[in-house]
Parts: sequence; structure tokens; C-alpha cells
Amino acid sequence: MQVEEFEVVDISEEEQNLDDNMKLLKNFRSQHIIDINMVRVFVLIWIVAMVFALMPMFRSSYSDVEKRELKKFPKFSFSALVSGDYFDDIGLWFSDTFPMRDGFVSLNTNLTNTFGINTVQVQGNVIKGDEIPESDKDSKKDSKKDSEKGSEKDSEKVESKPEQTPAAPPPAVEQLGAMLIVDNAAYEYYNFSQATADNYIATLNRAAALLEGKAWVYDMIVPTSMAITLPENFTGSTNSSDQKKAIDYMYSKMNKNVYSVDAYSALLKHKKEYLYFRTDHHWTALGAYYSYRELMAVKGAKPVPLTTFKEHKFDGFLGSFYAHSGQKACLGNTPDYVMAYEPPQTNTIQTITKNGTINYSIVSDGNVLSAGNKYLSFICGDQPYGIINNPDITDGSSCLIIKESYGNAIVAFLTQHFQNVYVVDYRYIDQVFPGTLVQFVDERKIGEVFFVNNISATRSAGLVGAISRFVG
Repeated sequence: MQVEEFEVVDISEEEQNLDDNMKLLKNFRSQHIIDINMVRVFVLIWIVAMVFALMPMFRSSYSDVEKRELKKFPKFSFSALVSGDYFDDIGLWFSDTFPMRDGFVSLNTNLTNTFGINTVQVQGNVIKGDEIPESDKDSKKDSKKDSEKGSEKDSEKVESKPEQTPAAPPPAVEQLGAMLIVDNAAYEYYNFSQATADNYIATLNRAAALLEGKAWVYDMIVPTSMAITLPENFTGSTNSSDQKKAIDYMYSKMNKNVYSVDAYSALLKHKKEYLYFRTDHHWTALGAYYSYRELMAVKGAKPVPLTTFKEHKFDGFLGSFYAHSGQKACLGNTPDYVMAYEPPQTNTIQTITKNGTINYSIVSDGNVLSAGNKYLSFICGDQPYGIINNPDITDGSSCLIIKESYGNAIVAFLTQHFQNVYVVDYRYIDQVFPGTLVQFVDERKIGEVFFVNNISATRSAGLVGAISRFVG
């Protein structure tokens, strides 16, 4: 059998290079097609996102996290168009109401902290406070029970309104200052303002002088968590004004017929307990209860045990500190809870608003409220004017609580001592009542007036001005 021979032919170098080039060209073409498709997908996603972002129904008008109204689409005017303000305002509206804005803010904050875990952070600009003058420690009476309502008091003239009182209406909400974040809790800095503190003192003195012989006047200045629950290794090194010294100064300058309530000492005794929220600037109802007991001691009355009230617990609270921080994960991963105490006799508060009279609850169901609004469980938030009637008390007794939002948590406890409890938020009372404090007290035959403010309110010219306008 003859074996067929095959000639072995060598492939030249040029032919090999040609084959390689063809393969490379095919790869380039395939990659080019993939790149084109990726660009198409990206453009499609971008177009869909733009259409989604521009549709009004997907844009919010209110930020639940920041608790504020978002920028409204500007009204057209020729002057705004010429000046450029019109398009600037459109830009602000577009960014402020962008769909899922709160989520993007939170994502940005978390990405900022990706490359390191900062257990101690300062948020905002820390403002150095004024030097706090020494207090006149021996100038005050210890409590109301040291005197009788009909007794002769020190001769005191009604002080005129301080010149610094602003004419503009007060801000709708308290403005948070700088924050110190330690681990999973935030604390607000306090900077003492000499001029504003003196205006607050003058306003309280004027209120007591105007109401002399009509009603007792009490003042409760509540310290913030920075002064009570901040870890001890940070105390004294935060560049925050000394709240105890500031409160002592303000109390020492008030007239003897303003009965001061030492909430600071009452809270300090329980500093290891849940007195303040970690993610919000308010105190808890437990902190309010301990301060209420101190108020009763000043009155010479017996406080009602906490067990008298019906407990409600609302989990998942992420408050103002969480929003103000840009939704930092160190705060958001460990939400607060709200404990509220419902009075046994009634849970109804009649509120008078610019839209009419509405019945709300003294303690409402916080479980149906969003994570950022659970503090609204207390008297349904900041209403201009509210009335609570205790059907078990028929002696005609009445009190007035003049407050900002801190006072909301203490209202339930005072319902146990008066037939009628009136609640006024001095920031909004002018919406429904054009008169003064004296007119309000006279018309309702109120016997006791309680001013309840957190110490930050006493450094705000706008808030102190609002109190002053109501006092008259």
C-alpha cells in the first residue's frame, strides 16, 4: 500500500499578522457595539430620571426629616426675570424638592464617613457665648410656700419693654445651633447671650409685676442634654457656655414674685436615666416629670405618682438632631423611643387655631406618626392655644402654661392639679388672640402662670421678643 505524502507548507509571518489583525478588529467591533449599547442605556436612564424629576407629582412640598416646608416654584415676574432671581429660585426649587432628596442626603452623609469611623464629631459652627456674670445667690426666696398670696410684697414697678425687642414675628420653629455628636448621641451647644438673657429677665419681671395680686408666676428654665447627660470626659472641654451658671444668673436677677424652678438640679439627680432623646433636641416625658415634681415642691403641693398615668411607648423616633446632621448613620442606626403618659381623667385638649377649634389628644398615637414626628404625640405639637378640662376637679382652679415645644411634654402632669389648664405657645398665640397676658388671665380667671422654656430659647432674640409681645 502506497502512503500518500503531504507537503508541509510554512505560514509566512505576514499571513500570521494578518490573521491576528482580523481577530483584533473583530474584538474592537464587538467592544464598540457594547460601548454604544451602554451609552444608549445610560442616556435612556438619564432621560427617564429627568422626566421623573421634572414631574410635579413626584416632588415633595414638605421634608419629613427636616420638618420644614420645601421651596415653592417661584411666581413669574418681569423684574425677577431681568434680575436673574427668577431662574435662581427655579434652581433652588429644583434642588430642594428633588425626588427622594432625604434619601440622597443620607447617602451623601454616609459616603462622607466611609473612610473612617468618627465617634466624636462637631456639626455646625460653635459660637462662643458672652461671659456670664456672677449671680446674686441670696436674693431669692426658696419657694412660694414661704409667703402668702395676700401678703405685702416688695415694692416693684412694672418694667418697660426692652428696646431690643424685635418687631418682626417670631420664627416658626426653634433654630438648632451647633451639635456635638458622641458615638450614637447628639448634644446641642449653648452660647450665653447677655443682652437676650437680660431681656428675658426683664420680661418675666414685668409679667410678675403686671399680674401681682392676680396670679402667681413661675419660671422653669430647662437645661439641654449637653449640661446633664454629656459623658463626663467631655464636660468642660466643649466650648459651650455653663448652663448652670447662666440659669443661676437669670434666676438671681428676677424679682421675688417670680418663683424659679430648679429643673437643673432635679434632672442632674437622674442623669443616668432616659431624660433626653439622643436624636432630638427635646427632653423626654420622664425628664419633664422630674421637673414637674420640682415645680410642685416650689408650689408646696404634692406631685402625682407616675404610676397614676397610662404608659404609651412609640418606637422608631429619629428627631431634629438626626435631620440636622444630614441623617448620620451613627444616629439613624439606633433610633429613640417616645414614652408618653396619658392622664387618667381625660385625654382631650381643645385647640384654638387660625382654622378654627379642633379637639386633639393630650397623648396621641405616636405609632401612626412618621419617624421624624413622634414628639408630636404630646398635645399634637405646637398649637397656638389649647384648653384641657379635668372633670374630677370642680374647684374652679385654672393655670396657664406659656411655652415653646419643650413645654409640650409637661402638660399632662399639670392636668392633675387644676380644673382648667390653658396652654399657650407664645410663637403663635397672636394668630388667635390679639390681646396681652393680663387680658388672657383676667378673662379666664387664671390663678397660676407657668413659663416653661429650654435654655436655648433664652438666647434667641426672636423667641424672647415673642414672649415680650404677649406679656405686653
